[in-house]
Amino acid sequence: METRDIEYVLAVSTHGGIGRAAEALDMSQPALTKAVQRVEAQLGVPLFERTALGMRVTQAGAVFLDRARRIRLEYEDAIKEMRGIQTGEQGVLRLGYSPSMPNALVLGACRQLIRERPVARLRLTMRMARELMDLLEAGELDLAVAPLPRQVNPALASRELFTDRPAVVADENHPLQRQHNLTLEDLVGQQWLLPSAHLPIRQQIDAAFADLGLPRPILRVETDFGNTSLFELVRGTEMLSIAGSTGDSAGLRPIALQTDALDLGRCVGVMSRAGAYLSPLAQRMIDILEAHME
Repeated sequence: METRDIEYVLAVSTHGGIGRAAEALDMSQPALTKAVQRVEAQLGVPLFERTALGMRVTQAGAVFLDRARRIRLEYEDAIKEMRGIQTGEQGVLRLGYSPSMPNALVLGACRQLIRERPVARLRLTMRMARELMDLLEAGELDLAVAPLPRQVNPALASRELFTDRPAVVADENHPLQRQHNLTLEDLVGQQWLLPSAHLPIRQQIDAAFADLGLPRPILRVETDFGNTSLFELVRGTEMLSIAGSTGDSAGLRPIALQTDALDLGRCVGVMSRAGAYLSPLAQRMIDILEAHME
């Protein structure tokens, strides 16, 4: 079986039909149909079945496609490694980072790498942590700097950089700034700017209130992006929000919440796909990130 045949069947799976896949591959539908039939003949099982909506993967097809994706990633890693041997280093680093990461860490490391490697190129992607992990597993990123998953993901390799303890923050003139030893009960009835409910930190906050039998925080602004620029919406208002201990909170200050009232501690690290080839650039970026935390 040729590597291009793997690309063909993966394209049909991705696009859900021969026509759309053929267009994406810039080839004729009959040629793609023959390629799929050739693979099915070699395997001895059908990979797809036709439906009114297009092509649906069979049970056997799902098993094969899962392995095919891994074969493609291994093949791409081999090509990268050979190019690295030929040129001395890989020329492009695809780095992802979550919006809550400190600019001084991520962008500072990027500046150092650019200074050290004048011909290196960076492709930066800012996404939420879950999306970054999906991109790593799909081979679309080399590295990602983000909060590490609480449960070990065998598909990813990680190195811890630091422990972040996000805090509840408010404008410096917020009435709560004049109080001490606050509890979650003291925050009931306050309005908040918070991440969407599908994000882990929001789930931790909701769970902490629920565990005490308290109503959940009142949402004034809900966002699916944790960029610190959103703190501009909180300044000058009586809203509360959450800010990382190492990030820029745009002039907001933590309120004096009791230490054990809300534990949002998380480990932040640099992740890669488990077993993936890491170019010299990627390895150097990891070294720089770790050195920045010393």
